[in-house]
Amino acid sequence: MTSTHSIPAGLVAEEPPPTGNALFAVMGDCLELSICMLDGRARPEQLRRLEREAARWAREGIPMVTVLRLVHDGFRLGIELTGAAIEPAADHLRAVDTDLVLGLLNTVTATVARAYAPQLHTVTHRHAVRQALAAALVDGRPTSTLARQNGIEIAREYWILALLLPPAPAAIGTEPRRRAEGALPRLRVALAECFAGAALPVLSPDGGTILLPTAVADDDSLDALVNELSCAAEVPVTAAVMRSVTDDIPAGVDRAHELLDLVHRLGLVGGLHRFADLALEYQLTRPGPALDVLSSLLAPLDNQPDLLTTLKHHFANDLSRKRTARMLHLHPNTVDYRLHRIAQLTGLDAGRPEGLWYLRSALIARSHQTNPPAPSRRRRVAPKPPAHE
Repeated sequence: MTSTHSIPAGLVAEEPPPTGNALFAVMGDCLELSICMLDGRARPEQLRRLEREAARWAREGIPMVTVLRLVHDGFRLGIELTGAAIEPAADHLRAVDTDLVLGLLNTVTATVARAYAPQLHTVTHRHAVRQALAAALVDGRPTSTLARQNGIEIAREYWILALLLPPAPAAIGTEPRRRAEGALPRLRVALAECFAGAALPVLSPDGGTILLPTAVADDDSLDALVNELSCAAEVPVTAAVMRSVTDDIPAGVDRAHELLDLVHRLGLVGGLHRFADLALEYQLTRPGPALDVLSSLLAPLDNQPDLLTTLKHHFANDLSRKRTARMLHLHPNTVDYRLHRIAQLTGLDAGRPEGLWYLRSALIARSHQTNPPAPSRRRRVAPKPPAHE
């Protein structure tokens, strides 16, 4: 996953993300080493060099699984080249001793893993630091000591992204369940790659909160960011955004998750949602007698699920009878009949401005009251900050 977002100097104490040149260097080094080892020319210093290079690759952020895949690709190419030189007419794999190949792969894999082990500890520590720092900001607790000890500069202003991930399907072993269960790790990796540690997340399998300095992303880029996160997570990510100065983050997080809850209750799935886009819906769903009255306007349809479904799709299709009919596999005249029945039962005519306004408002109020709340809410109990190293 790539991004063009720039990070101001000194914002985070992180290594830059890996580049294409770094990945090609991995492949080249492994190819050279494999040919030398297969020819019997490998020396201990070559493995020590591989270990040093692997440690550098780890610091540059190249995932170990990527390095191991390139190691195997390099060996495969080395086998083909060596086999072709030894016996061009024979199968390349048979021209090379299988035990030798397996032994070399085992040696190189162990070398790479040994080099990555200390770096994995460092990466884990950085992740824990960012999560602890984010949790402290979300809860309004002091952050100066933790930030100073770990070389992280607290921004003056943040985008607050409240995130919702879809629940995993009940069926075990299915592809949709696999994608859902792996969504959170993939989301964390994508977020780290996109902003090189500038984003501060507090995430769970349901979703969570991401604090993103406004200096690294403008408002216009946030929609693309959520789309990128959805692609990386392989599930639709639904998000609500608020902008807040650092001191007001706790209140801003509450507002962002309140907006996300409204989005969820209204049945809006995926994408980024802003307060300005849902100001009317937000106001209509504030607790009070008006909310109860509006919701009760559709009570006559409680035993008429087809009528309620038709009304929802009619509004979702911008009051187009033809589109509503196509979506419900009905004749347009049937849609007209159902709208007429709704008017008879509720006293609200969708063909008149006043009736249209009240029906839409009642549908919003009813959705908010009857649909379950979003499972993702910010957590007041923060993770314990890691020990400084």
